[in-house]
Amino acid sequence: MSKDRTAETNESRSFQDRVFARFDTIDDRFERVEGRLSSVEIRIGKLEDRQYDTKPIWEKALAAIAETNTAMLAGFDEFRHQLESINARLDSMDARFDSMDARFDSMDARFESMDARFDSMDARFESVDAGFDSMDAKFEALNDKVEAGSNTLHVDLEDGLRGVERKIDVLNKNILELQADQRYVDSRLEKIESKPS
Repeated sequence: MSKDRTAETNESRSFQDRVFARFDTIDDRFERVEGRLSSVEIRIGKLEDRQYDTKPIWEKALAAIAETNTAMLAGFDEFRHQLESINARLDSMDARFDSMDARFDSMDARFESMDARFDSMDARFESVDAGFDSMDAKFEALNDKVEAGSNTLHVDLEDGLRGVERKIDVLNKNILELQADQRYVDSRLEKIESKPS
């Protein structure tokens, strides 16, 4: 009864159809056994009519019945083994799908975290742009004062330059923070991309 099991799994019939086909095969075997038994009974009846010794015939009939029972039990054992194998494969596939779902959920969470960081970086860049706009406005005001030739130009220029110097320091600090954040995001992306999928 050693059959190619890969042919059974690749078969286009459904599992239920294959089970019913097995039952049909078993029913056919039962019908053959019943046919043999009825022919044995007919022979026994004829022998009894003739008053012959029927012991050898009965022994053959019992041997045939025992052989059929053994074949049926072996078939049921093989069928049970195939069902257990199919159930084990299905359980293994369920575990793999659960593992894949968990990995995808983890990746979704990481991408959401990265989106939030990029939004934060965008906000910082907007703040830097606003600082540059403010500096441009102050430089324009200084230019206006220079053109007007005011007496306080030198004092205002020094104060303005000190303010510009402070803002440049703040701007440098913001740029350094942005570079550090960018390096962190790049390293996280490299880790995520290097993980096997």
